Amino acid sequence: MKSGEGKFPRISIPNLGWQALKWNYLGNIIRSLSQFVIGILLARMLGPEPFGIVAVAWIILGIGNLFADLGFGSALVQREKLSTLDLRFIFTCQMVFAVFLTASGILSAQYVAAYFHKPEATLVIQAMFFLFVFQALGQTAAAVLRRTMNFKTLQQITVMSYLTGYILIGFPAAYFGLGVWSLVAAQLVQSLLSSILLVRATSVPLTPYFHRGSPDIVSFGLKVTAANLSSWSISNLDTVFIGRAFGVIDLGLYNRALTLLNTPMNMIATGFQGVLFASCSRTQNDPAKIKRIYLETNAAVAAICFPIFVTAAVVPETIILGVYGAKWQAAVPVITPLSLAVLVNALLAIKGPILMAGNRVGVELKNQIYTILLFVPALFITIQYSLIAVAWAVLATFMVRWILLTIDTLRFTGATAGEYASTFRIPILFGAGVSAAAAAAENFLSFLAPFARLTAVAAVAAISLLIFLRLFGGRFLKTNMGTLVEVKNLSGFARRFLNV
Repeated sequence: MKSGEGKFPRISIPNLGWQALKWNYLGNIIRSLSQFVIGILLARMLGPEPFGIVAVAWIILGIGNLFADLGFGSALVQREKLSTLDLRFIFTCQMVFAVFLTASGILSAQYVAAYFHKPEATLVIQAMFFLFVFQALGQTAAAVLRRTMNFKTLQQITVMSYLTGYILIGFPAAYFGLGVWSLVAAQLVQSLLSSILLVRATSVPLTPYFHRGSPDIVSFGLKVTAANLSSWSISNLDTVFIGRAFGVIDLGLYNRALTLLNTPMNMIATGFQGVLFASCSRTQNDPAKIKRIYLETNAAVAAICFPIFVTAAVVPETIILGVYGAKWQAAVPVITPLSLAVLVNALLAIKGPILMAGNRVGVELKNQIYTILLFVPALFITIQYSLIAVAWAVLATFMVRWILLTIDTLRFTGATAGEYASTFRIPILFGAGVSAAAAAAENFLSFLAPFARLTAVAAVAAISLLIFLRLFGGRFLKTNMGTLVEVKNLSGFARRFLNV
């Protein structure tokens, strides 16, 4: 901290590294499981249309969120030195811009609703634009917690606010027939409560400060904002085209299918992202350590994700009918391409934090622009055919983005293509073996009711994975994750099971 600029806000700094990863992972698992269960229950209560209307609002909110933070949250984490004046400047900029975005959204909501042929969605979109102000109240505080790697406090607040918003507000509102407004109210309460708790946990100064902070904060923040915008375009242009071409019902089907798949992906990959960015930012001058972190994290994510998403790709009907019920039958064909796309996205998720920590945001931005130039024509072509064709275009686009970013990430970390490829050998084996067992079980148990069949197929997949872990897990752990997971810290049962 610079002298003469006031005390840094109150914050407890926990143990770093494994403790941060543990709490971030635990929080993401609890939140993702909660979202998974609550999303299923609300989907059964409300049906596709309310989710389609909210998805329309989130298309615009997603764009606004890319700018609302102005990239300053990431700059705050990445920066080596930080002052109280920097925090005040960042908070002031975020709040002013949030008010601007909210006002702009309220004025433009009717045009957004008309674009999607849903004029009755105007009031819903206007109400949801207040999320910008509610989120901005806690953005700086959340960045302070990430910078100090205090993921325990951050995750506790995130989970508590989500459960409060959806269990105490969302469910009762849906039960009493408020439809889409139950989703709106739950999200607004969640966001406001989260920000209040974040500010209380960190005591971030809320006094406005309009003088520009350090130039490198502004420069880094603008590059992050541009990268986020291009990343959002890749992740959300499909919903824009689908909503316009096929309507809100098909958009709701597509959105719920993608959300179902993104839930475990977020639970897995997002748990690494925050810790990766913070830890690599603190060790950005140690290339050997960053290389080791990248390869081992990639191996861990691949080992977890290949069995899950390759299996989902081969048993789509069992998943959709077992989870959502017969009214969501039309979503079955998009599950296969979207499962594979989400798998690729999980591998992409760990590249961004490493490049950002090394101040290589421009590299990521360049590759994303190339991807967008391919994605837009692909969407224009595929919406002329079907929703399924769009889903396959999404997979192809994510593959191109993965190839481009892999090349640059290997160059930055100094890892070779051979070292990178070696991290996939066992994960691919896991994915192929588990998915084959699941497909066989689905075929053999086709006479069962959907939920019973889903349960049985999931059990077969889990047992198959345990067998593969028993046979190959120990070797994979020692070869590809030797420093990320120390064998001596494993329980006796885990060491015996893995033969290490």
